[in-house]
Amino acid sequence: MENEGETSNTRDFVTTSEAAEALGVSYYTVYEYIKEKRLVAEMVGGIYMIPKKAVQEFKAKPTGRVRTRPPLWRKYRAGAKVRGMDIRVRVRTGQQKRLIEKLEAILEAQRYLFPGTMQRYVFEEEAEPKYIVISLIWKDTEMPDESLIQQNLKPLQAELADALDWDTARYTTKRAIIHT
Repeated sequence: MENEGETSNTRDFVTTSEAAEALGVSYYTVYEYIKEKRLVAEMVGGIYMIPKKAVQEFKAKPTGRVRTRPPLWRKYRAGAKVRGMDIRVRVRTGQQKRLIEKLEAILEAQRYLFPGTMQRYVFEEEAEPKYIVISLIWKDTEMPDESLIQQNLKPLQAELADALDWDTARYTTKRAIIHT
């Protein structure tokens, strides 16, 4: 027998607190979604009720500024070039989770910034997730010589030695022709 006030219709809806928990956000954020009309809701007895299906299908906007059009291709003025280095290295068996934990700690502490870099990425290969690619990007006027890069890599290699098999590392330097 159904509880009084809980018919099959009311369970097709959730409260803002339940929606917040399901979406992994605060209930204040849920109110913002309702206000922005990104999440449909009905006022019932002074509280918002949100269709379960709307919560299940909800997709949050990406963080940051959303580009309305892609950036144009360009070249650096005055002959400057963009150069980079990719380091492809195998993740040790069973160490993916540990690697992510270590990378998050590096991010939190802002270590291994590689002087002069304008961008730094650590990619997981989608086709072969047992490999990552560390991509470092410099203006050619800022890129240090290879021996200094290797010297700056040593502490990172030491910290990640239990998660990455540095013996498999393949280093590739590259030069941008055009960029965004």
